[in-house]
Amino acid sequence: MHRSIPVLLLLAACGGPYRAPPAVPSVPLPSGDALRPWDPAHPGLARLLGIAQVGDRAYAALGNYDASFTARGPGMLASFVPSNGTISLINLGGTADKECISAGWVRPDGGLLYVTCSGDFNTGGGNAVVEVNPAGQGTVTKRFEAPVSPAGLAITSNRVWFGSALSGAVYALDRNTFALAVGPIALTCPATSYQTTNDLAVVNGELYAICSNDVGGVLNRLDATSGALKGTADSGPIAAAMTPTGDGRIAIVSAGDNRLRLVTISQNQLVVQPAYTFSSQTATLQGISALNQFVYTTASDSNTVQKIDLSGSGGTRLVDEKSVGSCDQATGICPGPWNILPLDDFQALVTNQRSSTIVAVKWDH
Repeated sequence: MHRSIPVLLLLAACGGPYRAPPAVPSVPLPSGDALRPWDPAHPGLARLLGIAQVGDRAYAALGNYDASFTARGPGMLASFVPSNGTISLINLGGTADKECISAGWVRPDGGLLYVTCSGDFNTGGGNAVVEVNPAGQGTVTKRFEAPVSPAGLAITSNRVWFGSALSGAVYALDRNTFALAVGPIALTCPATSYQTTNDLAVVNGELYAICSNDVGGVLNRLDATSGALKGTADSGPIAAAMTPTGDGRIAIVSAGDNRLRLVTISQNQLVVQPAYTFSSQTATLQGISALNQFVYTTASDSNTVQKIDLSGSGGTRLVDEKSVGSCDQATGICPGPWNILPLDDFQALVTNQRSSTIVAVKWDH
């Protein structure tokens, strides 16, 4: 997930690095009845995934399922100002609270939010893409019942693109009508027993989608209106997420070989550089975001986040790696960081999927 903040860059150029108001160390998440359980005797957990920012508020997707990954209530967004952490909830569930189940990816565009709902894998229901106007208490303004379990999202002026979590394909909605406009469009993928389209992004007016598995991965360059294939490049095995960088490249984290790849874009080709290999203690790369010359990554099985500088004269370097918390000895539950939202160059919010927490991570440099 990428955040473009030209005003902040201007401030940095005029008077040093921009610093957002200090975020609270942790944000208390709702539980129990506040999550609108379908069966009050069996409530879910927040189970945070994607996070995005519109204005001064952050919005985190709540999967709302239990410790066995069984859906227990509607997908939701938790809305809060990072400096105070007071949560309000936006219910995405619609009629009977079952039209959006397991909210996952969140992408902002034009003051609106777009959210995927991966659905209930037991019943097959609740697959959706929703548009949310975050003004006031927040309102679902458009809804599409997806034919597949949707994964990554990418937004253009006239399209809402989403990938299939269980195959190598992408779809597009007409942004005005929210009807299916294009798809399924088959991606170039590794030829093995399964593929997944984990993430999408729009960069310089073109659509990019990564299709991967444990053998390899392919970055697909597509026309952002029609979905026509325009080129491919290596994304690495289990390519979990990607983001545009501040210098115009694409950064991809691949959990299969523990690498950060940088993709340089030209008119006729994509050039991929394996830019950084994480240590063996950094396990299961999951999320990535970028701001200015930095990229920020999450590793869900080592419970760590990383800050990486792309601008050093000696090449890409690790600035720092921080823990987001330890495992609970009584329950065995570990944080499981999923996504990261940089607020400025020195602090970020992290959604922990397994422990259902949001924490702030801060750097001195």
